[in-house]
Amino acid sequence: MSKKPTRIVKIDRDEACGLGLLPRDFWDILAHRYFPVMSLTYVSTIIGFAASRGNFIDHLFHNKTPYIMGLFVALWVSVPAVLWVLLKGSAMYHHVADDWYKIVAGMMTVTLLFSFILLPEMNAYGLRLYFVATIPVLIIQYLFFVKGGLPAAAAHVLSALGLSFLFYGAVINYLY
Repeated sequence: MSKKPTRIVKIDRDEACGLGLLPRDFWDILAHRYFPVMSLTYVSTIIGFAASRGNFIDHLFHNKTPYIMGLFVALWVSVPAVLWVLLKGSAMYHHVADDWYKIVAGMMTVTLLFSFILLPEMNAYGLRLYFVATIPVLIIQYLFFVKGGLPAAAAHVLSALGLSFLFYGAVINYLY
């Protein structure tokens, strides 16, 4: 009979960070991994939605729908990422963060594929097709979380681009 390896959890209360919900490199994860991928997802969804509706310039600059749809897609992709960050910061469960990311992303993908079969008529504004396009984003995001983030120059430029689109979307939503 094989003996199951035991995990030893050492908690050092003298550290500056102490025990917390967030990992030590939380700000690095946000700045170089999470925000760039979310910004790229948000901006590409806005541009794709505006391009698919006909008049690209009118939909990009005068219509609030692409910006709202971009938020839905960004929130959809954020679910496994936020779970990964929280589990990575846990003292007892940091070793299963990668597995749980894969499990949650797989469940989201299967749920999305079942929605095409079980609910074919439920396609609000074509949003479900954009959720299908997020499957590669989930894979790219996983690679960024596990392998490391982007260089600072690229990460900050992508984050600023996403933030500017988010601000412009708020202005459009307020005006129209």
